[in-house]
Amino acid sequence: MTHVSEHLTATRQFVYDGEYWLFLPLKTAIELENRLGHEDRDGKRWPKSLARIHGQLMGSFYEQDGNLKLLDGGDIHPAELNEILRCGLIGGNSGPDLGEGTEVGPRRAANLVELAGYPARPIEEVAGLAFRLLHAMIMGDPAQREALADKAEESDAAGDRMARQGGAAMTGRGKPAEEAGA
Repeated sequence: MTHVSEHLTATRQFVYDGEYWLFLPLKTAIELENRLGHEDRDGKRWPKSLARIHGQLMGSFYEQDGNLKLLDGGDIHPAELNEILRCGLIGGNSGPDLGEGTEVGPRRAANLVELAGYPARPIEEVAGLAFRLLHAMIMGDPAQREALADKAEESDAAGDRMARQGGAAMTGRGKPAEEAGA
């Protein structure tokens, strides 16, 4: 199974006591959109698009010294932010080993949201985490893009070395002189 660090749509963020992977698998994203949606008067459920929430958050921030600063609280709902964070922690399923192992299941995610979500932390911080997760989901995480490109270059270089070694073996180069027919 692929670790979330292999996904361009995952992001590693500091949450409360260390760095955690945040990721929304497709199934979780669909369930989250349904949960954050609303029912009309006929009882039909209308999902709330995570892309729409991302857009609302994007319009609410500006960047200063590498940090997101809240410009306008506009359409930000603390319960939604906490739920996005909780689902992202569960989806990422990886954090620092603080005597609990590195896995982040529902219980650990709920505890982290109690400590790092609203009202324990300011909405600006919680909204910043939710924004970074949704931004990674929609646009890709810039740090992940760089890390995956570096990994691809390393893989290509290793493949080139193996091909050269294989070619040398096929032509007799790289063998002791007596074996190569010299």
